[in-house]
Amino acid sequence: MAFQLPHWQDFYEKAWAFRAKFLEEQLESGANALQAIKELEKKERGYTLGVNDTTGEVLYMKKEISDDEPHIKDTNIALYSKRGFNGNIIILPKHTSYDFRTLLIDLIDATGPYDAIIELGCGYGRNLFEIFYGGGPRDAKYIGGEFTKSGVETAQKLAKKAPKMKTEFFHFNHLEPKLPFKKPFKRAFVFTCHSIEQVMQINENWFDEVVKAGEFVRGAHLEPFGFQLKNSGPLSDMHKDFMIQNSWNINFAEVLRQALERKIIKDEQIFLEMGVTPDMNVGSLAFWSKA
Repeated sequence: MAFQLPHWQDFYEKAWAFRAKFLEEQLESGANALQAIKELEKKERGYTLGVNDTTGEVLYMKKEISDDEPHIKDTNIALYSKRGFNGNIIILPKHTSYDFRTLLIDLIDATGPYDAIIELGCGYGRNLFEIFYGGGPRDAKYIGGEFTKSGVETAQKLAKKAPKMKTEFFHFNHLEPKLPFKKPFKRAFVFTCHSIEQVMQINENWFDEVVKAGEFVRGAHLEPFGFQLKNSGPLSDMHKDFMIQNSWNINFAEVLRQALERKIIKDEQIFLEMGVTPDMNVGSLAFWSKA
C-alpha cells in the first residue's frame, strides 16, 4: 500500500509556497526563467529551509560554518564538505556536485529523439528548464508533474519567461500515479530526481501507470534506494536509519524488481550510491525502458 506521512505533505506545500514567493520576486524584477532559478540556487547555497518551532512558519536559516572549517576569510563560504559516495563518507570541494541533468541530456541524445521529456515530482520545474537551456532537444515538449499547487503554479509562471520552450505542468501524486495525457506520446523520456525518496511506500502499480506515457518509454531515476539492495559500507547503515527515521522511501527497489518480473519494464540497469549529495542522502541510479 502506498503511504506518505501527512507531515511531509504539509511541509512541502509550505516550502514550495515559500520558494514560489522568492521566484516571483525575481521574475517581477525582470529576470528570465533561468536567471530566477539560478538566483534561488544561489540563495540556497547559503541558506536552508526550516520551520520555526514556535510558529510553524517556514523560513530561510543561514548555514553557519565553524572557524576551524576551511573557508574564505571574512565570508561564510566553505571550501570543503562531507559527502556520501559508494557506502562511504568522503570529503570533497564544497562546490562539487553530481550533475544528473547533464547525464540526462547525454542519455536523451544517445537514445532519442523524444516527443516529450517528463519529470515526475518536478517542484517548480528547475531540472526541465536547465535541461532545455543546457542542450536538451528544442522541439520536444517539457512536461512536469508536481504534487504541490504552488510548485505547479510557479513552474507555469517561469514557463511564460521561456517562450521558446514547449511546456506543460500538472498535479501529480506518487501515491496515485495518474498521467493526464489523452493519448500516449510516440516516444517519451521519464525521470525522477529525489522526489520518490519522500514517499514512504509507492504503489506496486507505479511503473504500470508511468509506462502509459508513450508507445516507447525510457526511464531514469536518481533516488536514494541503494541501502534497499546492498550494504556498500558504513554510510549504507546510516542512510537506512535516516530514511526509516524520516519515514522516507523504503520500497522503490522492490517495486522496480516486481515491474521487471511482470515484464512491465525491461533493460534495467542499477548503479548504487552515485549521487555525492552534500547532506549524505546519497542517490542511486536506475534506468529502464518499456517492455
